[in-house]
This record gives sequence, structure tokens and C-alpha cells, in this order.
Amino acid sequence: MSRFICCTLVLAFGLVGNGVAQDPTAAGVGASFHMTVDSAAREVVITVGPYHVPSDSGMDDMKMDMSMADVLSPRFAWPMDTWIRGYQLTVEDSAGRPLSRRLLHHYGVLEFDRRELAYPVIQHLLGGGAETGDVVLPRTVGIPLATGDRLAMYFMWHNAAGRDLDGVYLRLRIFWIAGNQLPRPTLVQPFWLDVNWHAGERDDFAVPPGGCVRMYAFDLPVSGRLLAASGHLHEYGSSVRLEDAETGDLIVRVEAVREPDGTVHNVSRKLFGIFGEGPHLEAHHRYLMVVTYDNPTRDTLSGMMGLMGGLFVPDDITAWPVLDRSDPRYLVDLRWWEQGIPPETIARGRP
Repeated sequence: MSRFICCTLVLAFGLVGNGVAQDPTAAGVGASFHMTVDSAAREVVITVGPYHVPSDSGMDDMKMDMSMADVLSPRFAWPMDTWIRGYQLTVEDSAGRPLSRRLLHHYGVLEFDRRELAYPVIQHLLGGGAETGDVVLPRTVGIPLATGDRLAMYFMWHNAAGRDLDGVYLRLRIFWIAGNQLPRPTLVQPFWLDVNWHAGERDDFAVPPGGCVRMYAFDLPVSGRLLAASGHLHEYGSSVRLEDAETGDLIVRVEAVREPDGTVHNVSRKLFGIFGEGPHLEAHHRYLMVVTYDNPTRDTLSGMMGLMGGLFVPDDITAWPVLDRSDPRYLVDLRWWEQGIPPETIARGRP
């Protein structure tokens, strides 16, 4: 199952995953979690590892499915009231030397105390994939986080190096804005859509020879405007677009930048202005997400995904919907993620 707040800007864009890791080796037995606050640099640094990352080469379908599963960190509490404005992820060996970011299919951070915009489930605060870069927003833009908000990091390995790797660490730096900054930043929230989202189920799909178009209709509980948008696609993915379902008008479209073999190297970004620019989305209005795939091969492509993510500026951020902890979809989503979190970590969190 997948989530992506992906924007290459942020956010949700997380990105995506097929499931929560159950294999202790994949999850990293003995892996540690460490968080530090660097007030001078205004960043929170999260380090997890070491991990043994098996090679994907030569795996049968069952082993590949186990390998391509989300690994979760322990749940942790955010240390201060502040706004975050970006992040940087590095993959490192045991000596701190950088490794290829292509070892990750995707990564993200869950916000267990706030809901998504389009879905009544746990929010995907930030994230990215192999085809996305780090995100640093201007100091005039920030996502609010409160002291004690419960977070967890998730990620999925994709080791195409041809050999197993040991002693792999992930280091995530989250940049924040001082709480006394004046003027206050423009407050934003992640924006995330998945064309094949179903609570508690996998979100991947098959693409037949010749390609396909998949659509997802939705509405939003609050009005606001898009500040940024990008997407996540697999091989031979073409584009992700947002339309007004009632008028057919195009709102935003992002396109894949592909290698000759269909590998998605990047997905374009749409960056709108901070002061008033950007398409305005109305609450309780019907919209349509459209994902397009080409497939010039003779084979059906499995495990494909289509996501759009970015930043959303609510007209009234105090009207952001409260996470309904009795909603059946929330409960399914919570159980999905908690199966990968150490029980003792959950026990220390707020009920």
C-alpha cells in the first residue's frame, strides 16, 4: 500500500509502498533510531540503521514482494512548536560515506495526529522517491507541527546494485522555522492523491500492452489553493493531471521525464506563487485525477502507481478537518501502519 505526499516539493509527495515489512532481516534487526535537535542550524536530524539491504537481482516474485515492502521506524514525538520548511535525505554507509539515493524506492514521514486533506486517514507529512530531490522552501512558507505530535518514518528499499549491502543508514534532516519569526510564514499543508487508493489495500495496478488511463474522482472538505504540485509514476508512466470534473477544465498537469527504456527519471513540478497565485479548489466540489501510462511492450506491466502531491494553502487553516479516530477507514489505515511499528513504541504514545 502506498502513500506519497510526494511533491518533489513536498510532500506527501511520500511516496509509496506495497506493504509493511514483516521480515526481521528486511526491517533491520538491531537497527537503532536516533533524533537530535540542532538549534543553531534549525534542523531536526533523524538517523536510522544499520540495515542489511539485499540485492533485488535474481529474486523470484514472492521474495521480491517481501523485499519491496515499507520499513517503519519507531514512532517518535516532535520536540517543539514550530513550522517545517523542507528536508534532506542521505543514504550512507557505516563510515558516513554517501550511497546512491536509488537504493530507495521511496520514503516518507507519517503524522499520526493529523488527517489527510482528501482522505480521512493518517497524514503523510513529507516524502520523496528515487526520482525526486530534496525540498527546501522559502522561510516565508511552513507546515505547522506541535510539540508531542507523533510521527514515524517509513521507506522502501530497491537495491539494483547487483550485490547485498550491509551497514546502510538513512539520515533525514528536517529544516524548521523559529516560532517567533515575524512576519509569520504562510501556513500550508501537504496535498496527496493516489489514483488507486483504498484503505488497507495495495494501491498498485497493472498496465496492459498499449497503455491505459486511470481516473479517481474526489472532493475536499476545505477550500484552498495549490502552491505546488508534482507526481510519482513507475516505468512508462506519462502524466498525472487534475481536472474539474464538472466542467472538464484542466487545473494542473505534471509529466514524466523518461529514459529510453521507460524508466522515469523525474516528474515535472508546478510551482505557483505564494501571494494569491495558484489554482483555487473549492470545498465539496467534484474533481478528477487522471493518470496516463504508455506501454510499448508486449507484456502487461504490474506494480504500477500514480500519485499527485504538493502543497495546499487552506483559506482557513483552523477549519482543517479533525482526524476522526472512529472512522472505519482511519482504523484500517492505522492498523496497516501499526503492524510495522514496535509495540513498545506504540505503548508510550498518546491513546
